[in-house]
Amino acid sequence: MLCNKRTLKQNYMKSYKKWTPQERTRSLKFTNKAKEMGWISNPKKCNRCNQTEGIIQLHNEDYDVTLYTLEEVFNRFPIQITDEELKKVNDVLEPLCWRCHMMHHSIRRNKYAVEKYFKEVEQGKQYPPVYRHDFTILNKDHNV
Repeated sequence: MLCNKRTLKQNYMKSYKKWTPQERTRSLKFTNKAKEMGWISNPKKCNRCNQTEGIIQLHNEDYDVTLYTLEEVFNRFPIQITDEELKKVNDVLEPLCWRCHMMHHSIRRNKYAVEKYFKEVEQGKQYPPVYRHDFTILNKDHNV
């Protein structure tokens, strides 16, 4: 069976809130294209724990905004984005280190552990950076 990166990404992504893996993948495609255009910056620092090392990602809290706003932008000729659209898109993207990002998504698995983690982070604790997608770290360090 042949698999390309797109198929792998769709199989990897799960539903999140009301969005399907396919919608999330399309949104990611537009978000990455907007990054290439210079409209979205690559994250350098976690918004929650201030981590600057390891994997820093953008958490998308509203895929409707990135999917439909950017789809409309990229269907225009010439391609252009308004200041209002740019603000709208960037407002739903939160820079998070891999650990904070995955802890955010682990709330249903162990609510107590996630709340404890973010309370520690709010109080200034910073865990070691994560350099690869390794979910055993969350289990070992945080019991999620």
